[in-house]
Amino acid sequence: MQQLARRNSISNVFIDFLEMSVCALSLGAMETRYLEIVGRYDKQEVNSMADAFAALVMEMDNHGEGLRDILGDFFMEHISHGHNGQFFTPEPICEMMARMTNPIEPGSRVLDCACGSGRTLLAAAEINRNASFYGADVDRNCAMMCLINFCLNGMLGEVAWMNSLSNEFFGAWQIRLHPTGGVPYIVPITEAESVIVLKLPVHNKKIINVPMPEQRSVSKADVLAELIESVPVKAQQLLFNF
Repeated sequence: MQQLARRNSISNVFIDFLEMSVCALSLGAMETRYLEIVGRYDKQEVNSMADAFAALVMEMDNHGEGLRDILGDFFMEHISHGHNGQFFTPEPICEMMARMTNPIEPGSRVLDCACGSGRTLLAAAEINRNASFYGADVDRNCAMMCLINFCLNGMLGEVAWMNSLSNEFFGAWQIRLHPTGGVPYIVPITEAESVIVLKLPVHNKKIINVPMPEQRSVSKADVLAELIESVPVKAQQLLFNF
């Protein structure tokens, strides 16, 4: 990343690396977008991107245990520097929280509505990797990091780029097993296909004409009299008596 950042900022290089990785893991479904990003770099730089992806896979192997958030660590150290509060939860804390919750049953669904790079869900996968995992984040880069972590660790589910508070949807991907090779791969999905985004009921709006009351002239004295009558005779104005 540092070598590639000589001509571009390291932030732009890292974002391109994330999106190229997502495209590569989609098994050809996002080939057009991949070629568009590759066109920004020369041949040597593209080879360096491939070397970086290979290094990522080797580091994420974590001596055969996997479930290590390399992308999140790099993002905090070199990209965000805490921008927008993007210091992700330390992995030991994530592991503690995962064990404090109820044991994850086979077939369970686990959701993190502000997933960041997905390390809380990675901790949940340490308990049971056969569950279905769902992550959502308003930051597209975080959503892509979580998506790559899911796919390279064989965690099936969905990652949505959305605002979980306002239910505003921007994009989403699912991680599925390929029907022929059984390899996890990424599939872009629409809002209608998303499991995470809240499907609000649609109501037919009807215009109802409400009759307006007859207008009458009211003097200031009448309004003041009504206000005086509505105030209780005995009213405590202060909590303490001085």
